[in-house]
Amino acid sequence: MCAPEPCDDVAEIIRDPGRRRPLGKPLSPVVGLLVLAALAAPPARSDDSALLAVRVARAQTLVEKVRGAAFRAPVASALLPEKQLETVLAKKLVQDLPIPFEAYAAGLAALGLIEPSPGLLDRLIRLYTRQVVGFYDPGEKRFYIVPERSRDVAGPAGELMEQLLLAHELTHALQDQRLGLDRRMKALRDSTDALLALQAFLEGEATVLMTEALLESVPEEAREALGADPLGQVLDGLDDPDGVDGAEGVPAYFVRELVFPYAAGTAWVRQKKAAGGWPAVDAAYRRLPTTTREILRPGVVLPARLRLAPADRPTPRAVPGGGTASWADTLGEWVLGTLLEQAGAGDESRDAAAAWQDDRIVFSCPGKSPGAHGVGFLWRIRAATPAGAARIAELLGPLYATRPAPARPRISVRGDLVEVVRSVVPPPPA
Repeated sequence: MCAPEPCDDVAEIIRDPGRRRPLGKPLSPVVGLLVLAALAAPPARSDDSALLAVRVARAQTLVEKVRGAAFRAPVASALLPEKQLETVLAKKLVQDLPIPFEAYAAGLAALGLIEPSPGLLDRLIRLYTRQVVGFYDPGEKRFYIVPERSRDVAGPAGELMEQLLLAHELTHALQDQRLGLDRRMKALRDSTDALLALQAFLEGEATVLMTEALLESVPEEAREALGADPLGQVLDGLDDPDGVDGAEGVPAYFVRELVFPYAAGTAWVRQKKAAGGWPAVDAAYRRLPTTTREILRPGVVLPARLRLAPADRPTPRAVPGGGTASWADTLGEWVLGTLLEQAGAGDESRDAAAAWQDDRIVFSCPGKSPGAHGVGFLWRIRAATPAGAARIAELLGPLYATRPAPARPRISVRGDLVEVVRSVVPPPPA
């Protein structure tokens, strides 16, 4: 047996990941938000860039050993002073949105995913700034660490925590070298569904690899302290959005969107690896998941999707009331299920959302920075059957029933097609 304290520290990383500072994800353009979720502790303090580069190179070797795949080039690294972090994150949160953040948030509020919330962007920036310890930026091909955020954890436990953070983030660097993440994710910025599916794959692989790197890095007696299924314990820790540190005052939708790629993605990659080892995960690189429908059903071979007919895909001109700014999105099964939960459907929400096959929504607003009352939209959802479409429409109804007429979306069903439409509300006269 190893000494109790180091073993306890190692086991605690697995048992209670949510209480520690977060690992970063690859910073990326997101139709919603950058997601940075808690998985493990921060590294021991890195005092200079040269020392960080040595540790990154050492962690690259570990990742290559565990993953059985080689980096095509060394990964650049740099220290990001804490005083600069908020400015950097504030820029990255909004730089690839198709419209200003205020308009985007107003669209989510009009749809019913969040309540109108003044100062939301500032709260989100503060949330992520508080949590970030390190991140890989595919746009710059560089790993950043915030040295002031490291905890004073001495000895082997601190070194192990550093190795976990680096292994997770360097997995993103390896993914970037294989996939070209900056280009790929920018191409998906008009599909929340496809982007969440890709993020789930990326975070799932990084979390599985991080857990295996932990097992590779500790002595046999410490592995016993982790239990028979350490990855299962990680999943249990990720499955509770309420446990996300610092989420007070942030709409639940954003918190759940933050957790989804880690929890669902880890389950999806875990199933792949259990079925065929890392070669099965490699095969997924040749056919990446493109919908949350796939991620929600690990190991299930799904039939081909029914797609919206070209004539049913909404255009900005079809949104009643016109508007001067518009943007489009595909929301997908996971967002639909989340919206049905917001509508009060409870346990029925996920079953009803499982009828999802395709959707497209177009938002339009009277100006570039509207209030939530001003945004109109036209959303069409194709379900697997007419009965599935009718059920989605029925469960959505209560979400909008109490809204005043000018801002109340109208729901209709035609065969297997659900249509939800809300007119653009012009601003009141000055």
